Amino acid sequence: MLLTDYDEVKTMELFKEEGREEGRKEGMLEILIKMVRRGLISKEEAANEAQMKTSEFEAAMKKAQKKVSGFKRTN
Repeated sequence: MLLTDYDEVKTMELFKEEGREEGRKEGMLEILIKMVRRGLISKEEAANEAQMKTSEFEAAMKKAQKKVSGFKRTN
């Protein structure tokens, strides 16, 4: 087998799994942000749960707010 040979099916499965893992992390982060905004947990607790520094979690909250601010409710 040459170094340039690869198993396309195995490679695609790895990409899919990486995407799933990233999606799970993003979903968990969204939930933690909502919990902080509702006052259920502190930023420090959420950052710890997300395995992030508090400053990183705060940056993620700001980034999430920028995404949401582009949408307006219609009801």
